[in-house]
Amino acid sequence: MPGTPANDTAPRKTRLRDKPQQRRARQRLDALLTAAEALVEEMEAEAITTNLIADRAGVPVSSVYRYFKNVSAVFAYLFEDLNEEIIAVIEDALAQSKPGWDDWREVTGSIIARLHGFLVDNPSYWKLLLVMQSSQELRDAKAAMIDQVASMLSGRWARGLDGFAGGDPKLVGRFTVEIFMAIETRCAQLGDPAAVDEMFIELVKALEAYLSLYLNKVPPQGAGGQTGG
Repeated sequence: MPGTPANDTAPRKTRLRDKPQQRRARQRLDALLTAAEALVEEMEAEAITTNLIADRAGVPVSSVYRYFKNVSAVFAYLFEDLNEEIIAVIEDALAQSKPGWDDWREVTGSIIARLHGFLVDNPSYWKLLLVMQSSQELRDAKAAMIDQVASMLSGRWARGLDGFAGGDPKLVGRFTVEIFMAIETRCAQLGDPAAVDEMFIELVKALEAYLSLYLNKVPPQGAGGQTGG
């Protein structure tokens, strides 16, 4: 479970019907979220009820409804909680990258590999991906996540980093994230680790093929002090 699930950062604070003020209330909310995440990893998300969450957390079901209007709201909160860690992974990968014309495969490859590793280590996220279309609340949470990551990439490419050229950075950023999410959703449906590994290899190929249309490996003639013969 992510470190501080009971914080009040936007947009997750809007998911809560009541903001926990006292330490005991925050601990109870944390217990509910920990219970919900454990249930997501153990069973089909569609079968999870507020009663199951309350029983696992050892609290009355009224405690669930104090903070969340329904199970979908709990899932959306969990999804956004995990997304904070995903954003941190991306920010760290970008911060460690070195600007240049020949490193884009290394940069994007690092992001893809680290994100995939995060999802493998957090199967609840994969399970949540499979139910993201089941309610408007969950669809909105997924759309917000895609927008946020796409904005991070497009902001980088709009500045010309990684040699971006020949397209709309916002559109390319969105397509990049959409491709990643589509393949990871498929991975979530696979029970065989070997099949997941094969799918990941194809994901890398697909993204590299797509991004090679816009990200340059070699600087143009005359760039960086190099001139043609």
